[in-house]
Amino acid sequence: MKIVSLKSHQWEQYRRPILNFVKRYDHCDVKSTYSWLFHFKKHDLLEPGTSIQLALWEGKIIAVAAVSDYGTTHSTIVVSPRYLPTQVQVNLYNSLLDELGVCYTKIRYDDQTKIKFALQAGLVCFAYLKGEENEIYLWFGGGHWHTTDITEKEA
Repeated sequence: MKIVSLKSHQWEQYRRPILNFVKRYDHCDVKSTYSWLFHFKKHDLLEPGTSIQLALWEGKIIAVAAVSDYGTTHSTIVVSPRYLPTQVQVNLYNSLLDELGVCYTKIRYDDQTKIKFALQAGLVCFAYLKGEENEIYLWFGGGHWHTTDITEKEA
C-alpha cells in the first residue's frame, strides 16, 4: 500500500477518480463528501490545514482521507469495503498527522470500527455534540490538539 498526499498541481489529475470513488463508497447522508470535493479547487490544497491523502494498492484507490481546516470544518475517510478490516484508516490518520501536525475528526458514537481505528492511530476523544437530527457525535483529536479549537467553533 502506498499513501500519496496530493499537491495542488496533482488535483486535476486525481479529481475524477477521487469523485468516482467517493460517490461509490461514501454512504454518509449527513454531510456529503462528494458535494464538498466536487466544489473543491486546486488552490484549496494550499490552505493551511487542508489535505487530501490517497491510499493506493497496485495503482488503484482503496481509500481517501480529506481534511479542511485541520478537520474542524470537514474531515472524512472513505474506504473501499474490501479494505475495511485492514489498517488503512490508521495509516491515513498517521499520514495526516505527519503532514498537518494536528487533526480533528467527528465520528458517530455508534460507529465502533471508525472509533477503534481512530484510537489505534493515537487520536483522543475529548468532546461530544448533538447533530441536526439528535444524533450524537464524538470529537477526536490527534497531534498537537486542544479542546478550544473545537469548542470555540461550536459556540
